[in-house]
Amino acid sequence: ISCRPDFAIAHYNLGNVLNQADRLDEAEASYHAAIALAPDLANAHLNLGVVLTSLGRCAEADAALRRAIQLQPDYHLAHSNLLYSHSHHQAIDAATLFAEHRDFGEMIEAPLRDTRQPHDNRQDPDRRLQIGFVSADFRNHAVASFIEPVLRELRGYPNLCLHAYYNHAREDHVTQGLRQHFAHWQQVVDLGDAELAAQIRADGIDILIDLSGHTAHHRLLTFAHKPAPIQASWIGYPGTTGLQSVDYFLADRFFLPVGEFDEQFTETIVRLPASAPFLPFADAPAVGPLPALTCGHLTFGSFNRPTKISPAVVALWCELLRALPGSRMLLAAMRPDGRAEQLAGEFAENGIARERLLLQPRSDMRTYLELHQQVDICLDTFPYTGGTTTLHACWMGVPTLTLAGTTVPGRAAASTLGHVGLPGFIARDASEFVARGREWAADLEQLATLRAGLRERLQQSALGRPELVAAGLERTFRMIWQRWCQGLAPRAFEITANDLPAQARP
Repeated sequence: ISCRPDFAIAHYNLGNVLNQADRLDEAEASYHAAIALAPDLANAHLNLGVVLTSLGRCAEADAALRRAIQLQPDYHLAHSNLLYSHSHHQAIDAATLFAEHRDFGEMIEAPLRDTRQPHDNRQDPDRRLQIGFVSADFRNHAVASFIEPVLRELRGYPNLCLHAYYNHAREDHVTQGLRQHFAHWQQVVDLGDAELAAQIRADGIDILIDLSGHTAHHRLLTFAHKPAPIQASWIGYPGTTGLQSVDYFLADRFFLPVGEFDEQFTETIVRLPASAPFLPFADAPAVGPLPALTCGHLTFGSFNRPTKISPAVVALWCELLRALPGSRMLLAAMRPDGRAEQLAGEFAENGIARERLLLQPRSDMRTYLELHQQVDICLDTFPYTGGTTTLHACWMGVPTLTLAGTTVPGRAAASTLGHVGLPGFIARDASEFVARGREWAADLEQLATLRAGLRERLQQSALGRPELVAAGLERTFRMIWQRWCQGLAPRAFEITANDLPAQARP
């Protein structure tokens, strides 16, 4: 760039490097520089949209991603990123979000329908099944932490043979640990979608599982080829793929209550004992006493990505903070990019002074968990609620007050709270959110008792029982396979602990 300041691709590549280094403000500037020099560079508009989504600026991200699509209408990656961005957008309702996903599915499936070939998998309902998992997250990633305990159990089932199709060039210690759970492992990042589909067919996969949805490095175009007779989506994305070729979506009754979200999916919903188990951090500190009992005031906290904290979220949190004048708010995971002070300004605009805020930078895992010892109740973001953060908070004895949404991304925290028996922390609207916060603030004794027993609640729930989830998954595989062998269409059903062998039950 020093030699050629007008070299658009150099500015674009610098933006990519800065994005990977989590220097998002600088990455944004580099992408803008590239676009100023080359306005038709679709990749620059796409990656600018990705950065703006990460910065929580949904409207600007929307414009950048739509420009990328305008320049390249078949830019599937831009379409997926737009869907992911819209799942964070409060102004987009459930029906619109579903329609956009469905339209994406139609766009990529329509050209392929006449090219699909019948499956010649042997239709024996009781034979050993070949199960394929497709993911770019078999590495140090949240998805890997959810799936590893299940894979550890599934590998012991003699009637299942597990195949991994790993779609990322990076390998780390987590990758090496996951490899041992699969009978077959293939690195597929260099295979085109049709090539990967052909490989899956050649491997005789009976049931193919997508673990990415519309997140980074997904292979939904491979699923659109329908390489396996049964295909399902699980864990990686809170919502439908939009594809008719994906038969099932795996969830649980707390994440997707029966009858409430079926119309938001092209897939048929199957409910497991839990969508996935939680693997706590091995070196997690002990649960501490309730801070409010010693410091004399209630401390709320947020450990969500700061970019999920929209002005609407700040406004609701501040309404609760104003209702409890002595309370404080701890905001963790702050980047060194000015976002912390921007948030402080938004709180001030809503009547909450800077001295009531505790701003904490991003940290290592143990420090992150130790911060929970300063927090009495976590406050959730919306419409994209906290998943992993809610689970870690429960492990540290801290319940999360959540505003459950009408879209699937708004269900993550409510699902965890349902599993551990805390419906009193789930609000249906803003007024109930504030009312529930005030109620809990007025009952510190009960809050302290809850804190002391919350880790055990999590351990005893289905979320703490990977063997139960694995048994439910194995039963699901067999049931959907038997339906296919009988020529029957997919149907919704639920596997509960009572449906499983006694050794798998709590």
